[in-house]
Amino acid sequence: MRTLMWEAWRCVFAILLFAAALQSLASQTTSGQGISPSVSILLPSNVPSEAVRIVYFMVGPFGGSGGYAEQRAGLRSYEVAASVDGKAASEIKMIVYASGCEIQTFVVPLADDSRVKQEFECKPVRSVVLSGQIVPRDLVQNKNAELVITYMAFWAHEFFGITDGAVAEIRLATVSPDENGMFQVDLPRFSEGAAPSSSQAGASLHLMLRDSKTWNPIAYNLEPKVIELRSADHGLRIRSAYPIGLKFTAWPSSGP
Repeated sequence: MRTLMWEAWRCVFAILLFAAALQSLASQTTSGQGISPSVSILLPSNVPSEAVRIVYFMVGPFGGSGGYAEQRAGLRSYEVAASVDGKAASEIKMIVYASGCEIQTFVVPLADDSRVKQEFECKPVRSVVLSGQIVPRDLVQNKNAELVITYMAFWAHEFFGITDGAVAEIRLATVSPDENGMFQVDLPRFSEGAAPSSSQAGASLHLMLRDSKTWNPIAYNLEPKVIELRSADHGLRIRSAYPIGLKFTAWPSSGP
């Protein structure tokens, strides 16, 4: 009788060991499948995460893929997953901007299980005042008008190693003009060495007038009436200083 009970206990014990081994193996397999490469941008304590803009482009066996990191408040870092459809990227390039800081670029080589942490150091940038007027005044009157100013990084194509696609954009400021179309805003005064191949020809400022409540465009593109300050894309050239009272009108315009 004791022999039979002992044999029964041995069988139960063996079954329990086998089940535990299967559970451990399943856990290890699931854990292994969950590991994917990523890059985390660590932020300084004095930089609010909602003021950070990250544009990235990665390459790997999937080809190329890029996008923007979703802006969120209350973060101390942004993590960007570096894989597409389960295929790990071999390299990721990133453009990082924070309000009041110079634009920085990062090139990060990756392995299948890379989890890279990259510090973003805020290099303070001086400001330049843009004081202007939107004409005709009908564009701003009784329309809840607000002016959105965006940095257009045409140089990003060369940096990312691509020949076409959407232009990388960084929102710089939003300001409400008065009833006469007058506005004034402080913009970052980017240095020419802020990014690879950056120059006055490699970037411009895009000015869009929209309804502040619906976000519907009132004038999708405003260009300066001073021809010398117009960029090739009918935006505003980047300068270290601008004349006071610069006039802007909806493009296409009838002339300077």
